[in-house]
Amino acid sequence: MLTFRLSSLYTLMAFVCVFAAGGYYIHLSIVADRKDQQLLMEEVVSVQAASIERRLTRSLSSTYILAQEVRRSNGQFRDFDNFAAEVIQTLGGVSSLQLAPDGITRQIYPLAGNEKGIGHNLLVSDKRKKEAWEAIESKTLTLAGPFMLVQGRLGMVGRNPVFLENNGEQQFWGFATALIYLDDLLSFTELDQLKQKGYAFQLSRLHPDTGKVDIFARSSNELDQQQVRKRVKVPNGEWTIAMSRPIDFTFQIIVGLTLSLITASVFALLIRRILLEPERLRELVKKQTFQLEQLAFNDELTGLANRRFLTEQLEQALLNIRREGGSLALMYLDLDDFKRINDSTGHEDGDRLLTEVARRLKATVRETDIVGRLGGDEFAIILVNINGADNARIVAEKIIANIGMPVQLAQNETVIGTSIGITLAPEDGSSGGELLRNADLAMYSSKRAGKNQLSFYNKEMQEQALASIRLEEALRRALCREEFVLVFQPIVSFSSGEVKKFEALLRWKQPGRGIQNPGTFIAVAEQTGLIVPIGYWVIEAACHFIRQQMQAKQSVKPVAVNLSVCQLREAEFAARVESLLLRLNIPPALLVLEITESMLMENVELAMVLIEKLKKLGIRIAIDDFGTGYSSLSQLRHFPVDILKIDRSFVVDLETSAVDRQMVEAITAMVHKLGLKVIVEGIETVEQMQFLNKIGCDYGQGFLFARPLPPEQALQYTGYAGLATSECLPNDDRLRMATAR
Repeated sequence: MLTFRLSSLYTLMAFVCVFAAGGYYIHLSIVADRKDQQLLMEEVVSVQAASIERRLTRSLSSTYILAQEVRRSNGQFRDFDNFAAEVIQTLGGVSSLQLAPDGITRQIYPLAGNEKGIGHNLLVSDKRKKEAWEAIESKTLTLAGPFMLVQGRLGMVGRNPVFLENNGEQQFWGFATALIYLDDLLSFTELDQLKQKGYAFQLSRLHPDTGKVDIFARSSNELDQQQVRKRVKVPNGEWTIAMSRPIDFTFQIIVGLTLSLITASVFALLIRRILLEPERLRELVKKQTFQLEQLAFNDELTGLANRRFLTEQLEQALLNIRREGGSLALMYLDLDDFKRINDSTGHEDGDRLLTEVARRLKATVRETDIVGRLGGDEFAIILVNINGADNARIVAEKIIANIGMPVQLAQNETVIGTSIGITLAPEDGSSGGELLRNADLAMYSSKRAGKNQLSFYNKEMQEQALASIRLEEALRRALCREEFVLVFQPIVSFSSGEVKKFEALLRWKQPGRGIQNPGTFIAVAEQTGLIVPIGYWVIEAACHFIRQQMQAKQSVKPVAVNLSVCQLREAEFAARVESLLLRLNIPPALLVLEITESMLMENVELAMVLIEKLKKLGIRIAIDDFGTGYSSLSQLRHFPVDILKIDRSFVVDLETSAVDRQMVEAITAMVHKLGLKVIVEGIETVEQMQFLNKIGCDYGQGFLFARPLPPEQALQYTGYAGLATSECLPNDDRLRMATAR
């Protein structure tokens, strides 16, 4: 009776505690959901604001292109319609482009529907002449609007003042103007889709005349109190975007309380049962003990043999071969791009996939064969009493076909492949460790060959692994014995032909093999981490070359050094570079560190932290190989870099590819607008040089000017004299150009 009463009391206490905990959890969940909603709204608003700002910047860049053409033609703009049509088609988002010499609109494309604009004086009769005068006074682009245009639509007008040089003075020529409809601008955002999902938004600004809030775009549904605002920077002003999305937590509270009630009831009943049935608890302990014993030999997720048990079974199978003869095959399997599943759909889907793969593996092989999970997405199969390599190949091909069939996960269907390495016993080895290593090498050979295929172990794989180890050892010795050297390729100014910078390039004087280019050893250096000490050596050697220039009492040229992704991860990198500059008394501005575009975008957070540290030291930063990655020019303004290097792939076909010429010209114009300098790599012909000089590129680098030079020759190299054709050069320059080729 006492036990019954105590159990009832404990049951009631458990019910109250669990129900109260459930109610508190609901409260915390709602608070967290509100916070998550706020964070989501901030992200959504930021994305839309950036989209508007990026689209507006791209559309208004058309005025810079027009202005550049006006300056290039010294105000005598010819074939305006075709040029404007090409700009509008390339950039998009622009309704019309106009030229207004002396502030009076003379040319409009397209003219249809815009005829009233011809002869319009932007400085006198225009309602927004204030922005036009402001553009002239500040010599910068100004934006008027949004306001209702004569075309009957709401839009903005960007006016870019054009100044021509006359007797050494800047003389106002007129305006390059772009008309942009507001609805065209907003069509590049996701506001319409978000409105259908229940979001409300409005776009506003402070009216330049009244100073009051002017709401010029809004959704049909009103904003609520939980709204998020974000500023959108536009020329000579700013807009404000505000968004909200109402959420009702009533259903969540009802469901939560119901679940808490059910959970508390179930928990109370469980407590009561535990108190009244001690024998059941003892049975449960016995069952758990048995399961723990099973875990010692089986994988918890898939139920396959674990690494320990599979290794024991492999050794036993090898012992049977030594006693009774026969052979076996060991397969090492690794799922291709399994991390993509975990990262994109979550670990639960990853576990489902691993469980399904385990089931398919068991179904493909015989009952006498042993299937194990070694860890992660790696599996192993022991095919006992196998009749040669052909039978192992047949089984492996069946496995690849079965695993390659679609797998239904929680939310979607996916397809995954597997790479298989196969080794045979006793031909390839006599111990479990040796066979596992051989199969692992064969599996990596399948990965390198393109994945989703099989490879048999052979001695060449072992030799390649040993060669990689020997190369690593040779690199370590090279560091100790100072076998590395730097050569320096000049970077020439298009305006004067003078050397303005050098790029430091690494070479290895390997004893017995001669000069080795980085392509033969950099991959191993990065895999082993040796690239970090090699990288520090390169920077120090480059600084010594700068010291040589300073001691020679000549004009000191900055030296650029390439960074590796491994150096981005070095927490002390900036501090060590600073210490080196102080020790050698090198001005930081003479050192340029180059980060490739792909490295920058794949490691944005790491790159930003490192770049900010280096910029604080006064070191200049360049983006190398621009155009080979996946960044955009609009993203560049978020990175505090100084120089952009256009990749050589844009230059190879420059003489024959109109697309490449247009790309290089557009990149150059927009990068200059961001205040950056442009270096073009890989210049090998005079025609390439002439075109790049014509479109305003700042610097050039390539075999046309000079090949990479040893330090003593680099110090003697003064520049490239010809900027027209090689026939126009002095004899010594033509000789130098021929030598460079």
